[in-house]
Amino acid sequence: MKPLMVVKFGGSLTKNLPAQNKFLKELAKISRRQNIILVHGGSHEINTLLEKFAITSKFVNGLRFTDTDTLNVVEMGLSGKVNRSLTTGLIKNGANAVGISGKDGKSVVCKQIKQLGFVGDPVKVNKKLIDILIKSGFLPVIASIAADVKGNVMNVNADTFAASIAAAFRAQKLVFLTDVAGVLDKDKNTIKEVKTKEINTLIKNQTITGGMIPKIKSCTSAVKKGIKEVWIADGISGIQKIKGTAIKK
Repeated sequence: MKPLMVVKFGGSLTKNLPAQNKFLKELAKISRRQNIILVHGGSHEINTLLEKFAITSKFVNGLRFTDTDTLNVVEMGLSGKVNRSLTTGLIKNGANAVGISGKDGKSVVCKQIKQLGFVGDPVKVNKKLIDILIKSGFLPVIASIAADVKGNVMNVNADTFAASIAAAFRAQKLVFLTDVAGVLDKDKNTIKEVKTKEINTLIKNQTITGGMIPKIKSCTSAVKKGIKEVWIADGISGIQKIKGTAIKK
């Protein structure tokens, strides 16, 4: 069995077409020698569609509340637009890519976070469908949409989603590609390595803030579950030569 790498492509990077095209070209090349699972969000596309449909987002403690209208837009943006675009790009570069979401084949089952509406937290990964795809030579491209045990569709944080899949498959490497050069110190320089025991301090002293907090917590969870190599990496630099912050025990 080839080594497996799980890559999460950040939603904000979807608006940077040169970076996206470089990433897809490099990932297709890497997929010829190792197994890849690509997970993606799509915050930029979702925000654009919400504005287009005149849907105003509500926030609870800084997190987007997902009502029925918002959920429809989220699924349209992730499964209908971003997933198709990434899958097509990989195919054009020679990869045998297949686009799905976490609800397909009940691959990712989540529990509803009720205070956030139709937002879920992964509680189980059913490997069967994804495993079949990988063993058949395909590169799964997975949108961070899942369902609960009753089949109710949920929006899932893509970082948490990727970490859950990486842990379930015991991936050799998990890479979160972002639009910044990894975890930055207060002088905006990249911190080359962060130990999991340092993370609470970095959050408390506001070195790590905003959207980097759930990302770093997902990294911590992955490290604790045995993923040997976890990165928050600079998506502009691509995936072939990873530049960013390594998260370690």
